[in-house]
Amino acid sequence: MVLDRDLQLELLNKIAECYPFVWMDYERKPDTEEYFKIATNLNYLKGHGLLSEDSTSIRHSMSGNGGGNLLILKPKITEKGLDFLKDDGGLSAILGVVTVRFEADTIRTILQFKVDQSDLSPADKQKLRGVLQELPAENIKHLSTKIVDMGWDNLGSLMNLIQNSLF
Repeated sequence: MVLDRDLQLELLNKIAECYPFVWMDYERKPDTEEYFKIATNLNYLKGHGLLSEDSTSIRHSMSGNGGGNLLILKPKITEKGLDFLKDDGGLSAILGVVTVRFEADTIRTILQFKVDQSDLSPADKQKLRGVLQELPAENIKHLSTKIVDMGWDNLGSLMNLIQNSLF
């Protein structure tokens, strides 16, 4: 296998300089080791979506002696490839933000579960579960905000909790 990270980065940068046009600045000598190395790495980059499918044509043709040649035509960098080259992740980092939302019933269930796991007396657990069950969604939202605030206010303890949970 001839995958070469330095060559891949060099190729991506050269192809990016031509954006939005195709890169044609290389010699095609199909029987050389250098050509095979470039062809293999361009194919690898294409497979990861960093080069466009439409303008990178990689064909396998059989020659008369039973060997094959990889023909590379017109590689063009994709937006994903350009974002890969950016230190900040490009627009993919901005557009790829994931928002997580919890419904009030989900938070209520989690809180009730935590109450059940607590050291409170059975009577106190029952009373607290009942209050949580009757609490309107807006109050659950407010309570959740208070819980998150309490976590941030006790960041050291929160970090210890996260580390202990993960390791």
